[in-house]
Amino acid sequence: MQRPRGVGAAAVLLVGVMLAPVSLVLGEGEDGSGAPVSSGVFTAEQAEAGREAFAEHCARCHGAELEGGFGPTLVPLDRDQFGDRPLSHPFGIITTEMPFDAPGSLEADVYAEILAFILSENGYPSGPEPLPADRERLTEFVLDDPPAE
Repeated sequence: MQRPRGVGAAAVLLVGVMLAPVSLVLGEGEDGSGAPVSSGVFTAEQAEAGREAFAEHCARCHGAELEGGFGPTLVPLDRDQFGDRPLSHPFGIITTEMPFDAPGSLEADVYAEILAFILSENGYPSGPEPLPADRERLTEFVLDDPPAE
């Protein structure tokens, strides 16, 4: 039995279209070059606002101390998953998959505040400028190792 011509190509195209959003969320295709997070890419005020938002929207799964539970541990951040990758990678995950019971339901600036809080709790210093709430701009910052205390 012969299959109609073009079915194989159409199937490959369909799979590619279906996987494109996944690769964007996972951060594939980003080169990982940019300013290190350890240079201070969020403000202390932004991290403090993120502390409150985290307590309200995230702590029930990730723990009040970011120790994990139903959700993964966020201190320390998983270097295999996030290390040497642009901040657009974790931002993409949290904006599309969190909170678990209402994915994508928060404003972009709230997600940026939560990410700033998580970075702060991982030992990254604050700086003079707030973390952008724009995934494309977050490709400019790379998650390096936090400074030694």
